[in-house]
Amino acid sequence: MELFLTDEEANRLMKMFKQALQKYNIQLKEIDKGEILLHGFGDVDNEEFRLIYKISPENKVINLIECKYNYCLFRININNNFHKNADGTRIQGNRINIFSEEESFLKGDGKTYMKAFPLPFENAIRNTSDFFELFEDIVKFANIIKNDDLNISIQGSLL
Repeated sequence: MELFLTDEEANRLMKMFKQALQKYNIQLKEIDKGEILLHGFGDVDNEEFRLIYKISPENKVINLIECKYNYCLFRININNNFHKNADGTRIQGNRINIFSEEESFLKGDGKTYMKAFPLPFENAIRNTSDFFELFEDIVKFANIIKNDDLNISIQGSLL
């Protein structure tokens, strides 16, 4: 599989993501899924991202996908599933998968381009099942400046 993004381009897109998420009022149910379409602006106004979330008491997944080639830049998984990295390590349970050219080359299966790391990750994303804490960590991880226009509430209990 040929990748159409490099690690450098994926990192640039992550930096753009921090500028794109500005004004959303998200209200979630205890079991919910959805997608937020984000548009870049300024010199990156043609870039689009999808922030996809699926939540339930036992499974929470948040994906950030760039729309040009449909690559996931990162995915947070809060569940008991696993990901096997190219080096043979099996990352079980709560984890973050991050876009990686090297992983794609090493795996060589024509489809895998993400490397998994257990949570907590780089003192940035806690190993938590609390969706509010998780989302807050993702906002910080992506260097998003959160303002009062970003509101998230959940109907029910996801703890």
